[in-house]
Amino acid sequence: MNEKKEKLIKTAIKLFAEKGFHTTSIQEIAEKSEVSKGAFYLHFHSKDELLLEIFKYYYEIMNEKIYNAFSPERSTKENFFRQIEVQLSEILEHSSFIITQLREQAITLNKDLIDFMHYKEVKLQKWYEGVLIDIYGEEIKPYVMDLIFMFEGIKNNFLQMLIKDIIEVDTRRLATYLIERLDDLVKQLLSRQESPLITKEQIKSSYADLASPQEYIKKEVTKELIEMQNLIHDLNLSEDRVCELQGVADFLLSEMQKAEPKKIVIQGMLANFKGISEFDKYRKWISQKLNVRLL
Repeated sequence: MNEKKEKLIKTAIKLFAEKGFHTTSIQEIAEKSEVSKGAFYLHFHSKDELLLEIFKYYYEIMNEKIYNAFSPERSTKENFFRQIEVQLSEILEHSSFIITQLREQAITLNKDLIDFMHYKEVKLQKWYEGVLIDIYGEEIKPYVMDLIFMFEGIKNNFLQMLIKDIIEVDTRRLATYLIERLDDLVKQLLSRQESPLITKEQIKSSYADLASPQEYIKKEVTKELIEMQNLIHDLNLSEDRVCELQGVADFLLSEMQKAEPKKIVIQGMLANFKGISEFDKYRKWISQKLNVRLL
């Protein structure tokens, strides 16, 4: 993400928190960001697209901090505790923006935003599934979706009360409490041996009309590649180097249009941008999304 785009996002976050989404104009966001209205439209086609980018921005910041909270020296359960604590802290840190959105309750949920939320929800569920099975063992597999929904339900209700200042609880204490309740739920489900209420098949069918996580990732990677393509011409590079990198970007964009892009091809092509610091964050982001190792 380039500096102007990030500045527009940060300015919009502040204005949306202060005034609300609907009462903040694009002109106002542009003026506060010290750019022209035309420059705004170079980065975002509409205010709805800007809102989507804000959610992405928040998620990327939180995901990076959650990732950094992990240590191979700790047990899975201890890492899970630390990561939940970070998640709680991050949500509370940005509570002013969240409060505004809850108060308005009228933001248009366009398809792109719905697809994004679906993608993040599926990704979160997969993370929970892997962690819970690692902590509690294979025997909880039939109940894993029940556990995820109950854990998220308890956590989100406590967060709402914290955001609205109804209660005051330290995030470390809350994370501890949530993990302890999860222990209780696992113990009860295994001892009773009842049939699970929610299965993975039911969850998959409920999302049948939405874009698949794989398609969403492809779309997002394509957007990043287009940004890289535009950046090539803004850098002080030789004409030959510009032509070379432009060809690489075109090839990568073409690869992302395929039903199943070849990761080994993408891995090799991304190496062409190595050594140019302006592309480092793009290479890292794409490698993480596609689960490929940078060369």
